[in-house]
Amino acid sequence: MKPSIQPVPEPERRVLPEATQRQQDEAILKSLCYADIFDFALTLDEIVRYAQGVAITIDEAADRLNAAGSLSNIVRKKGYLYHLEGRDENCQLRLDREAESRQQLEIALRRLIPLQGIPFLRAGAITGALAALNSPAGDDIDLLIISAPGRTWTTYFFLRLWRRFGHNPDICFNVFVSEADLVFKNPNLFYAREILGALPVFNDGAFDSFKEANPWIHNFFPSFIPDPERQSYRIRISPFWRRKQRQLQTLFAGPLGDLLELVVRKAQYKNLASSTPDAAMRMRRNRIKLHKRDNRSPIIDKFNQRLDYWLNKYRELSL
Repeated sequence: MKPSIQPVPEPERRVLPEATQRQQDEAILKSLCYADIFDFALTLDEIVRYAQGVAITIDEAADRLNAAGSLSNIVRKKGYLYHLEGRDENCQLRLDREAESRQQLEIALRRLIPLQGIPFLRAGAITGALAALNSPAGDDIDLLIISAPGRTWTTYFFLRLWRRFGHNPDICFNVFVSEADLVFKNPNLFYAREILGALPVFNDGAFDSFKEANPWIHNFFPSFIPDPERQSYRIRISPFWRRKQRQLQTLFAGPLGDLLELVVRKAQYKNLASSTPDAAMRMRRNRIKLHKRDNRSPIIDKFNQRLDYWLNKYRELSL
């Protein structure tokens, strides 16, 4: 006699308090509003990954987006992408830019192989639009660089040589930090989003230490889990360039290296200070920020404007 097969009941979904549902709705709106600044629709995973200030699961986010109510009246879905009402063009734009970005990334990974030969370079991470897979054709490649302690300006010097003589004008070294100065003392949404969204294409462990030194980034995005597929982008290991790096590090490890660090720092500090009025605010012995225009404030302002608009609309529909 065959044993009877009993159907397995589906687990009962926990009904969350109304206040919690409202917090989750607002966190979802924050994800979508920030992405909307860049005309970027989001997958469900990405909505959860960048939900601000509130921990939320995939199932909870799906329930909130599918439930009849205020949120479903202002968030739309096209295929597997979510967007704010009236912004459906972001879906096709995202698909087009993502396809373009993946091609750019494959090319960039080949071009960045010589990074392994730069002395005292410990990590190089692609940031900005390309890291978000939202880069139009012809866009620059933005890099965050982490150097060995006491060799930030030497690393910068060799990277500039490589960019100039390697014909890489579109590669931008925006931020240099040292392993001796990893902590960002100005926690904010923009930095948290850039750090968590970066692609560490070359990493000797320094980028992991960088994130650990700035645990506040997870206060902004408590549900963040790295995307394994995106984190798989790495430059191919080159024994030739790694050998060159070791040779240069040996040459500039002692007094000669100390002298080069001092000379390059003073020369470049003078050059940057003369071309950028507030350069002194962004250059230290172990840190360099090379953006002449700070994009942080304009982006945060746009985000707050969008968020105010959509939160007000959400609350009006909730009445």
